[in-house]
Amino acid sequence: MSVKNKVAIVTGASRGIGRAIAEELASQGYSLGLVAKSSPDLEIAAKQIQDAHRSLSVACEAFDISDEAAVKRFVSRIRQQYGPVAVLVNNAGECAPGTSRISTEQLRRMIDVNLMGATFFVNATLTDMRAHAHGYIFNVASICGVEAYGDVGGYCASKFGLVGYSVALDQELANDGIKVTAICPSWVNTRMAARSHLAADDMIQPYDIATTVRYLLALGPSARVRELVINCD
Repeated sequence: MSVKNKVAIVTGASRGIGRAIAEELASQGYSLGLVAKSSPDLEIAAKQIQDAHRSLSVACEAFDISDEAAVKRFVSRIRQQYGPVAVLVNNAGECAPGTSRISTEQLRRMIDVNLMGATFFVNATLTDMRAHAHGYIFNVASICGVEAYGDVGGYCASKFGLVGYSVALDQELANDGIKVTAICPSWVNTRMAARSHLAADDMIQPYDIATTVRYLLALGPSARVRELVINCD
């Protein structure tokens, strides 16, 4: 799709999938607002992306995306500095094992981050997207958002919720010039995949997700991909 204002926000951007997507968007000329939970890796990522793309602007801030007020402040900051956000990548997430045995606190935390945090960013950016009749929202979910696994039921619940929300949101926004895609990869070679039985080279690579984002952005305005599953085994 043709994106008029090249400003993007990427959460979970300090490493892995988020950083790969941020680098891809920078290569396409997007100024960036980068978010992660902790500062050191995020600041390194932002500096390296900025150094590689001197003509762009890159801002970063570390905060908990389950804090709605912090989300609103950050989006407002990016809007004031760079203009309205045209691309939103909700990538930040947390995973804890367990289904019936997971603690209430762990379950609530995953829902707050994996689902509610995404909705906070959507709500904060959607007004501008609607006003300009264009935009793309990417919600990085998981294979666990379309297939349930007995050892991670709490995580599945949060990601099923994110996928359902994404599909419904795309339907709602179909006539507003805004697209929404839930990207649902299997094992990706990141720190979160440490418990995988696969060798690193046999997993999906972060750049594969970034390439997927590039492909989806290149589609024409009438082509909508609401849910995309990427397998590696």
